[in-house]
Amino acid sequence: MGRPWASLAVVAVAQAYFLVADRLPAIEPVDLSLLVAGLCGSAAIFACLAATAPAWDAPRPLAILTVGGLAVAVVLAVADVGAAATPVEAIAFGALGATLAAGLVSPAMALGLPVFVAVVDVLSTVAGGLSEHVANAGPPKGGDLLTLELPDWHSGLSGGRLGLSDAVFAGAFLLLARRVGFRPRATVLGMWLGTLAAITLAVLTGHAVPALPFIAAGYFAANADRLPGLFEAARRG
Repeated sequence: MGRPWASLAVVAVAQAYFLVADRLPAIEPVDLSLLVAGLCGSAAIFACLAATAPAWDAPRPLAILTVGGLAVAVVLAVADVGAAATPVEAIAFGALGATLAAGLVSPAMALGLPVFVAVVDVLSTVAGGLSEHVANAGPPKGGDLLTLELPDWHSGLSGGRLGLSDAVFAGAFLLLARRVGFRPRATVLGMWLGTLAAITLAVLTGHAVPALPFIAAGYFAANADRLPGLFEAARRG
């Protein structure tokens, strides 16, 4: 897994943030508080994905992260620990997405899957579907296994939420990036910046904004110079 202690340190820092976020100083105005909560929370989530992604290259560690992570996430949901469960959920759902994508790796999948899920997420949001509010989410959802809470500072409220599908497909995109010659670190950074763009737009407009189209856009933008080669590989089959 490369440098396991460095990965553990990243996860530990992310976990510490979610444990103390509601004790940090309040920020005014409210919109700025939501932006800070979204920035810090989403950064911690994608840092957890980046730290654990090297383990996805071997089947056994990937299975342990998926099954073990999901089991711990269920226990934390039953215990109703709130946003403190977010790092574990991010790792578990990201590993689940990587597991699902591992048997489907191809240039065509690396190009088509992000576009497909982005379109579905947009249509789901327009139709009033299950997409989560990435900002200004109101009271926390106690014991909710299907969302990743982004805690607001000091207020005890939720500054926003990412849905299970956001984390699952972010993991799938990152696994594909690692397997088809994209830049893994740049891909994580691009997906985080895309998420941050969705959060910012949601705060500024006050409307629900689907995160997956922005995550997909970040995935492609981080590897724009490598897309022609991947298109050619997909064309050749």
